[in-house]
Amino acid sequence: MSLHCAFAAVLHESAQTCNPMYRNPANAEIFLSASGDNSVKVWDARKPLPTMSIPAHQYEILTADWCKYNDCLIATGSVDKSIKVWDLRRPGQELLSLFGHGYAVRKVIWSPHAETVLASCSYDMTVRLWDISLPEDSLLRTWDHHSEFAVGLDFSTLAEGMLASTGWDEWTFLWNQKAEPGV
Repeated sequence: MSLHCAFAAVLHESAQTCNPMYRNPANAEIFLSASGDNSVKVWDARKPLPTMSIPAHQYEILTADWCKYNDCLIATGSVDKSIKVWDLRRPGQELLSLFGHGYAVRKVIWSPHAETVLASCSYDMTVRLWDISLPEDSLLRTWDHHSEFAVGLDFSTLAEGMLASTGWDEWTFLWNQKAEPGV
């Protein structure tokens, strides 16, 4: 276990799987941890215990991310195949649940260019683009070019609308969210 993972495991107070920590975009001393105990916790590096713990999913949480424009919003992705969006000012109930992946959600990431847009990738080999301002029809795009689990995803901070995904198939794909479907 790496030092980073050991630190996260100790802070998360869980003997379950250790998943990466995620820094708050507005305050470097605040971060999230997600774990196999189905919770996401908010930490303040200046305090010994979490400042908040949310039982976010029914199964292991594999990923989480802060909204780059609103540090009260987070998204979580889980083995339960769902993505949930949370407002930390009201942690008792998710704002929105997004369904569409056929297997565990491996990565969620908020767009650095649009407050309501996030992307996800999954063990179902797809990459999906969502807009939470459209709750009835949040799914904007699906790309299914991977032939193995899609496990990594990131938006370009320099080129709006560009994102990259990587998978166990050893391929990296660049996606232009404004291109015609199928491209």
